[in-house]
Amino acid sequence: MKLTAAASCIVLLAVMAAGCSGGGGPSSEEAQDPGKNLAEPVTLTFFTEGNSAILAETIEQLVAQKFPHITLKTIKSGKGSTIEDLLNSGNTPDLISYSLGGLWKMKEYQLLSDLSGLIQKYDFDLNRYAPGVVETVKSYSDDGKIMLIPFELNNNVLFYNKGIFDKFGVPYPKDGMTWEQLYEVAKKVTQMDSGVQYKGMQIEGINLVYKNQMGQRFVNPQTLRAEVTTDSWKRWLETMSSFYKISGGEPTDNYKINFLKNQNLAMASGPNFLTEIPDAADKGLNWDVVSLPRFAGMEDKGSQMNAPYYVIPPSSKHKDAAFQVIQYMLSDEVQKFMARQGRIPIVKDEAIRGEYAKGLKGMEGKNIAAFFKDTIGAPISPTKYDAIAKSALNSAFNSVSANIADINTALRQAEEDINKQIEADLKK
Repeated sequence: MKLTAAASCIVLLAVMAAGCSGGGGPSSEEAQDPGKNLAEPVTLTFFTEGNSAILAETIEQLVAQKFPHITLKTIKSGKGSTIEDLLNSGNTPDLISYSLGGLWKMKEYQLLSDLSGLIQKYDFDLNRYAPGVVETVKSYSDDGKIMLIPFELNNNVLFYNKGIFDKFGVPYPKDGMTWEQLYEVAKKVTQMDSGVQYKGMQIEGINLVYKNQMGQRFVNPQTLRAEVTTDSWKRWLETMSSFYKISGGEPTDNYKINFLKNQNLAMASGPNFLTEIPDAADKGLNWDVVSLPRFAGMEDKGSQMNAPYYVIPPSSKHKDAAFQVIQYMLSDEVQKFMARQGRIPIVKDEAIRGEYAKGLKGMEGKNIAAFFKDTIGAPISPTKYDAIAKSALNSAFNSVSANIADINTALRQAEEDINKQIEADLKK
């Protein structure tokens, strides 16, 4: 979400007026306001990648208002300015925001540092986080240390087009459904009408692979061999590909194009695209959301956390200033502002969650509470090769959905590909 200059001014005024409550601070009287803690001017090199890069300008302005002595020198990831480019030039950032898919890259490049000392020094309250966040973060470290600070959630919902359901007289989906139940609904709204093929359901497969609602391992952490030909992954692939086996439900355009632009898709799920809804609603989309379905018999299992995060490299000479920026981004007022703009808050405070999407047009009367029913499940044991496995599983999903391969063949091929890539890496 890129803010206009006017909106940015509103941001700053709102955040400034809110004060600095709830984020914790140093125990000394002088440090109750983090902005007073460092008097000397300091420039922080801030590298940002992926979805979090669109927040760069807003973060710069917030930091400038809160900490007049701190200047953020922001570098967005792109051609010629990747994290590798920076490291090769000897310009290691002081502060990094990165996506979960790059976690092992952060480890390999030795850009993670133990933040426990700074957490204690600045009385950063980990209990403010939503349930499951801290447990998951600790699972990323071999000894349970806090090496990164996630700053927002990426909860999923099921978006649906009310107009299509009304056209065919089909009841709307509900919170708490299973994928198996949703399949029966999808069949009813996959129909041809007046030359238009209406499709029941489409997803972004890689996102749902990452969500890993069954809590399955991708790679055995002891043997470093792929574990994707299991009964659980077979069930996942069979269930998720079944929506594309419905006659007329075969995927054509991207799920967001069909849902937002063509408006011939009854239901969609994937990365949260709520901020794109208002424009589509102006063009006739009558929509709402329900909670992300779960697998039958596993209704109590949440999704794996998939959250962007901040890290402070060990080589940074300005760790205190960098951490104070992080702390401010996690403060109540900043989390509340971000929530209003459609960024899902990572703190559990109900008052902050209650502000979610209030700054977006056309949210009145919508089932916004559904976003917070996508809870965080118990973390699995991660490995550096999980990203390879996730990509291979998504390819298997695409092959099965397009009737290129059966489930067993697709998963067997995925496992072979994963193991080959692991073996090649281990030989380096």
